[in-house]
Amino acid sequence: TEVYITDTVEAELKEIASYKDEKSRLARKILKYVRQGKIRRVPIKDEAFLKYISRSVDAGEASCLALCISDNIPFLITDDADAAYYLGRTAMQKGIKIRICVAVLIELMKARIITRQETKEKVEKLIKQRGWEGGVLEVLVKKYMQENR
Repeated sequence: TEVYITDTVEAELKEIASYKDEKSRLARKILKYVRQGKIRRVPIKDEAFLKYISRSVDAGEASCLALCISDNIPFLITDDADAAYYLGRTAMQKGIKIRICVAVLIELMKARIITRQETKEKVEKLIKQRGWEGGVLEVLVKKYMQENR
């Protein structure tokens, strides 16, 4: 399985990486994977994704949807619930499934790359780090975990 980001997302990560907090540390780690070729950066022309931008969808998510469409990539991973909702119909029409990052952990667990306990610990850490406690993403994550025991 290959992982891709767009040049738009890379620019967002570079901005995040310039700060000094947990998110910036994670952004720097992702950028390191891009430099090492473990994550492939794909340039997307503005005209390919501008039509997907709205109040609820930023350029990063819009460019990723455009990439999925142009390169027949079946999954778009995002933790932006609003963007996922607003892009959902277009994605579905194009045969693209939108998932939150927890889906990646579940797939790693199903492939026996990480254990159920490791998955649970990582999910709980994500909920806290991302500030999902008490919100819709926490509910979705816990439901998804239950469905994939």
